[in-house]
Amino acid sequence: LKNGFTDKQVKFATSRAINSGAYVGAQATVKEMRKVFDRPTPWILKSVRYTKSTKDNLKAEIDFDFWGNKQGVTASQVLQAEIFGGQRNLKRHEKALQRAGILPVGKAIVPGSAAMIDQYGNMSAGQIVQVMAWFKGFGQQGYKANIDDKGRKRLGRDKKKTGQKGFQYFAMQAKRGKLIRGVYQRFQTGFGSAVKPVMVFVERPKYKARLDFYGIAEREARKEFNSKTSQYYAEAVRTAK
Repeated sequence: LKNGFTDKQVKFATSRAINSGAYVGAQATVKEMRKVFDRPTPWILKSVRYTKSTKDNLKAEIDFDFWGNKQGVTASQVLQAEIFGGQRNLKRHEKALQRAGILPVGKAIVPGSAAMIDQYGNMSAGQIVQVMAWFKGFGQQGYKANIDDKGRKRLGRDKKKTGQKGFQYFAMQAKRGKLIRGVYQRFQTGFGSAVKPVMVFVERPKYKARLDFYGIAEREARKEFNSKTSQYYAEAVRTAK
């Protein structure tokens, strides 16, 4: 026992303070993401992780999880431009449509007026998959997901039960008349045909850093660590034998 502490109690108290700081730092980053981003998805918010300290390893880290979503895409990859600034990375469907020769090099995709939008303001995953499948964007490994000729004819037929109009997709890599670059749905009407934009091709956006993820995490973690250290050390003295 030295100065009211044993080495074991010092390490235990320090570890508790570190873990308290790591938790608060992680929560602060999630709170900031809710402020900075418009309706961030639960996956993005839940991807913030922190590793806990132990009395034998007095270290904790705050970061995004490393395993990512089902496609292996991590939140840190998605938010790289927002955290560090620079050009936004292409999304999975953008890469697929670029490989299929649909999306021109240097372009990105934003939803068109005919896009189905989910509760988070993003184009619905179902419609994205449908577009990718139409243009055979799943490649050799996922070729079974691509739409064949029968599937195209099926989508092109009107659904009498629901009243949904049949349609076909087509893409334009260059502006033609009033139609800008993008992916369109073509509907047959009693007066001919009508087209509506589903995806619009735009210049890949460049972002200024707007989420100080690591700065906020470190500042709030240190603040919490400093405020809790004396409390946990005092508890260590009271429980010293």
